[in-house]
Amino acid sequence: MKEEEKKPKLVFFQWNHEGLPKFQRLHMQLHVKCLSEFFEVILINKNCDYKQICDTYQPDLTLFESGFRTKISRKINIKNTSASPEIPKLGLHNGDSWCDCRVGFISDMEHWGIETFFSICTTTAEHTPEIANNLFVWPNFIDSDIYRDYHQAKEVPILSIGLIHPLYPWRQKIYETVSSRYSLLTLPHLGYKSNASTMIYGEQYARAINNSWFVPTCGTIAKEVVRKHFEIPGSKSCLITEKTQSVEAAGFVDMQNCVFANEKDVLDKLDYLFKNTDKLNEIINAGYELVQSRHTLKQRDQIYQWFNLHRNLKSTEKIIQLNPFKPFGIVEQSSGMTNKPIVCNGLHLELLHRGDEKLLEGKYDEAEALYLKCLHYMDWMREPKLKLAICNLHKGNADAAFHWIIEPMMNNLKIYNAADPDPIEWTYLIVSLLCKGKLNEAIIRSNQFPSLQHSELSRIRWAINHLQNKEDKIYTAPCNVAKQRYTVHQLPQQSLQEWITNLCVMLKACQQIRYAEILSKVNSSKEVTAAEKFSEKKIAPIRLVKKYLILIRISCVEKFSAAFKVSYVQNPKPGLPPLSVIDYFMQLSGNAKIELVKRLMLSSFWRLNTRLKPFLPFVLKKPSLQN
Repeated sequence: MKEEEKKPKLVFFQWNHEGLPKFQRLHMQLHVKCLSEFFEVILINKNCDYKQICDTYQPDLTLFESGFRTKISRKINIKNTSASPEIPKLGLHNGDSWCDCRVGFISDMEHWGIETFFSICTTTAEHTPEIANNLFVWPNFIDSDIYRDYHQAKEVPILSIGLIHPLYPWRQKIYETVSSRYSLLTLPHLGYKSNASTMIYGEQYARAINNSWFVPTCGTIAKEVVRKHFEIPGSKSCLITEKTQSVEAAGFVDMQNCVFANEKDVLDKLDYLFKNTDKLNEIINAGYELVQSRHTLKQRDQIYQWFNLHRNLKSTEKIIQLNPFKPFGIVEQSSGMTNKPIVCNGLHLELLHRGDEKLLEGKYDEAEALYLKCLHYMDWMREPKLKLAICNLHKGNADAAFHWIIEPMMNNLKIYNAADPDPIEWTYLIVSLLCKGKLNEAIIRSNQFPSLQHSELSRIRWAINHLQNKEDKIYTAPCNVAKQRYTVHQLPQQSLQEWITNLCVMLKACQQIRYAEILSKVNSSKEVTAAEKFSEKKIAPIRLVKKYLILIRISCVEKFSAAFKVSYVQNPKPGLPPLSVIDYFMQLSGNAKIELVKRLMLSSFWRLNTRLKPFLPFVLKKPSLQN
């Protein structure tokens, strides 16, 4: 092969997925197989130093997997990602568009210095619009070596596969309707953590589809285009699905290469096609041709397209993607053209938006009901949980608000092990502490994650600073944040005055009247009276002592935090950063206990070994070969 024909070299930093069930590991291996069609892929799935990797392999491009939702796979630790800036870096969001791990993904991208992202979902930009201009889609696809025509007889009229769960409302309705007239062969999905022997996948799964006339599937409540949309026609069966923008963008057309149906017309369409098998075979053949020619790993070259366009890109130009399934383009930055994400407006987003309208109108009970209904479909989604916290703050339930905020945040910091939280969530954690009357704790939290920047966070830090230093009359408005951290949350735009008024409303509702009064004075142009000035001077020494005590506490926490990072002391119970030096001693105690257990186990082993040593020659003696 000539030098110019060689594939460009790509280093793929993929999580360690060894612990996943085999069917899920196949999905991860499929990503590598697809990339290998266009790149020479070096796979890295262990902790490493980015500079050393780049020096060793000299890649043309690096790709970082992130945002995968699991407690089984291990996210790898990558150091020195600021090295080798001449090598383009891309982030891969390997997760659902609504996934709660988007916060972890955004944190990873920030700390790895990655500004361009790819997602396997077509609706990710719809769910996280802040990253839309930096986000491209690498859509789902199939491996045609597995999903193909096995020339099996069509013995199963209708095959039902996958989970029956509130996340799939279309699937539930279709199953109930179709099963009322037809017998279905059901292959239940046993869960994404299942290693059960009855779970079929790979060729066995493809053959089961190939053996069936019809297989219904949907793109969840989000109306996404998922693997099953391609696996079914790719295995030469007739796809029955919901009509959505994402499915239409992939080239599916009703009664030409698939069947678009709902619970009202699905039986009529099935009856018609079972009576007209020539038409049914025509649809099956057209669906097969569509998938095998446009939706296999051989056609998923979006990352390769981006790489080729990027290396010849002028400083005045940018890359855009107007359709997830069509070629990329280059436009002038001044053109105003941007990526054109698919908008499906799933029911969960509709409920979220309606809840936001009620929240703005001050109808908190109605808003709360809509957010809870949204969580009925996706009980892990972060956006309704934050809004439920805000509703509770307005209703005076600071404890409930804190609960709604802390649960997803702990998932992000403790389970996903992100370096820092979402800036809006951190803002409302501080607000909830303030509404609980815990000013000192709010002060400490506002000083944590100093590199986390956002206008909302800047405002609450300013408010906390004013409450702490109220005797100094600090009225200077919070400065604008030049580069904000991306967030998964969408809040209405407010001026500083509107924001302070809204904060005071929540404080008053939670009976923190004094805090609300102090901030209200800042929000008005009225002068403080002489009596108030005298009163403040009278208690200033007490405030001064409290101020310096909290500053000492913050300083000690920061120094201990820095020392623990340098010493690589692991926290046995990761999550929110410690609030006091005592927490750090507890952390050391936890590590000491772990180390003590290790030593005791090792000591017990050697004692047992010493006692058994005289008998080992007899135990390990080879058996006689005599008859």
